[in-house]
Amino acid sequence: MGPRMQMKHTGHMIFSFFQNTFGFHLDEDKKKHLKRLLTSRIKKNGLTNEKDYLDLICSQGGKSERQFMIAAFTVGETYFYRNTNHWEALKHKIIPEIMKKKRQSSDKTLRIWSAACSSGEESYTIAIVVSESLSCYQTWDIDILATDINESSLNHARKGIYTENSFRDVCDDFKEKYFLKRKGKYKIQSHYKKMITFEPFNLINQNGFPKHYSNFDIIFCRNVLMYFSPEIAKNIMCNLYHTLNDDGYLLLGHTEGPITKDFQLKPLSFYNSIVYQKKCTGENIQSQLEPPKRNPLHQVKKNNENHHTKIENKQPRKQLSTPVRPKNYYAAALDLYSVGRIDDAQQMLNKHNENQTLSSLLLVGLIYIHKKNINAAQVIFKEAQLIYDLTAETQMFGAMIHEEMNNLQEAINGCRRAIFLDPNFFFPHFRLGEIYRQLGDQEKMKKSFKNALKNLYLDNSDRLKLFCLGFSKDFLADYLKSI
Repeated sequence: MGPRMQMKHTGHMIFSFFQNTFGFHLDEDKKKHLKRLLTSRIKKNGLTNEKDYLDLICSQGGKSERQFMIAAFTVGETYFYRNTNHWEALKHKIIPEIMKKKRQSSDKTLRIWSAACSSGEESYTIAIVVSESLSCYQTWDIDILATDINESSLNHARKGIYTENSFRDVCDDFKEKYFLKRKGKYKIQSHYKKMITFEPFNLINQNGFPKHYSNFDIIFCRNVLMYFSPEIAKNIMCNLYHTLNDDGYLLLGHTEGPITKDFQLKPLSFYNSIVYQKKCTGENIQSQLEPPKRNPLHQVKKNNENHHTKIENKQPRKQLSTPVRPKNYYAAALDLYSVGRIDDAQQMLNKHNENQTLSSLLLVGLIYIHKKNINAAQVIFKEAQLIYDLTAETQMFGAMIHEEMNNLQEAINGCRRAIFLDPNFFFPHFRLGEIYRQLGDQEKMKKSFKNALKNLYLDNSDRLKLFCLGFSKDFLADYLKSI
């Protein structure tokens, strides 16, 4: 076997290691970028080939390197009160219902699990909402378990210190009420931190979860299952199901509901969000879990059109069990796109094409670029120009089309226009560096990559997610430093 074939085979084994051990789904684009990262990590660890690197990450002494690669594979971007409707449901419906039942049996315990907690914003939001929902929460035994596979994110979460970026969906009063401001950053008040136990955990566990992962009243596992293959996701779902108390609640991401169809989980509609309640009382709810024969979105539309029409129905109305359309379908589509589920993201955007924003329009166009359908991407670009021409994002999108068509000078001009409109926009600096690398201009390449690195942590996280296909900031930073 020649050296090139051996390297290709070893690279495949490295990807297989992370796919089988941690369940990461890797499309070809991510593999291409990760191969470049592997080159820099091999050099940084004083190794000479990929086989030695594979031996390192598989060894007991390779824990820190495994953790570094886990951080590169995962997208840990989150913020306080992400998906507001879920928090409204938790505060006004879920916790009151649980408390009502527990008071009847003199049970004053509440166990909540924040699976894949990332840097901790979700976990602390849970603690805050519990304190707001339960006035005498100090007299209750509140146990919030927060886990993540990325120990670097967990260390961040344990510190409980956040920048302005983590508060982009809340008002200033929230920061003043629950945090202490120190040197431009915000530290969570200590009594909320004491409510939470942070620990590393890999959701992929063929032997089931440990014994202390049990008897949860509420489990948050949002936008996690979509990272895995259907088989692995179902296995995780099975374990989650068995750790949940009867009548307990499971909160998933907008796109993850279909995985519940094989389990006794009843979908409930609260505050324009869907939550799932575990039912093991012998009640036959399978019919409620089966997808409707008609598209529920069409039914919602029809109901709206006939809002003023009185309809007689002698049968009692059943509780709504079919998910309504999530308000922020763009966020759900972006989550799918960022983990490589391009077709699913496109299908969602095609289905919900009203009230189109610049971001949703660009996401459609970026999907076309990803699929090499440049003619369709050009149509989207012309549409964006008509409404949003003087935005950095539109100019960047146009530059990407030119780059795909190998019109490199036009691509350079488009990147420069984007930078002129928004100097802190990471992606045009990054693409300029890649284009100058193609052209062999090392000086301009290094300057562009240096500017990209400088702006990486200043840029809006959602915009990075849109243009960078979900790669984390840490991955992008290491990639730029390796050049």
